[in-house]
Amino acid sequence: MSELDEKRADTLSDNIEILMQISDLTIEGIAEFADISRATVNRAILKMSNISPAIVLKLANAFNLTSKELTNSHLTRTEHIPELKSLLKFKLKNLQNFNILTSESKKHNAQLFVKNELQKDDFFLEERKMKEITERLKKSKNFQIEFTKAALEQSVKRIFAEEEFLKVPRKSKNGKVFYYKVEK
Repeated sequence: MSELDEKRADTLSDNIEILMQISDLTIEGIAEFADISRATVNRAILKMSNISPAIVLKLANAFNLTSKELTNSHLTRTEHIPELKSLLKFKLKNLQNFNILTSESKKHNAQLFVKNELQKDDFFLEERKMKEITERLKKSKNFQIEFTKAALEQSVKRIFAEEEFLKVPRKSKNGKVFYYKVEK
């Protein structure tokens, strides 16, 4: 096994990230669009191995770039990417697949949904039980049908553990009911 070319790996990783951002594709989306494996895209992003020239060429060709543009320097020629007919057709075909498009995957992320709703709705500025929170979240125009009650509850609990803005100012006498409150 050859030694990792760190400079090339760093550049390729950064450029794939740029491609993902500009094209609105997830790792799975990049892999499917360029017809390479998801594992290969992951290895490239994580700089775990030297990606073969043939794979780099496939990736470059998908975005009308050269291999050298992906491996030798940071991408500068990107303005054409959002307008690529093949990319637009691919995105249109996969519009309902939230594993492909970054913008769609964000809509289907329960924790991101809950965090955004907690921060923008003044309803949560007062102490609320979990049941009240989940009922309010289900009434949001951004609510997705695949968000189960359990997913919403887990998201609230994770946000409480990870974020500073969500507090539990009090609990019931027996300590089983938490009252959550957003602090701005």
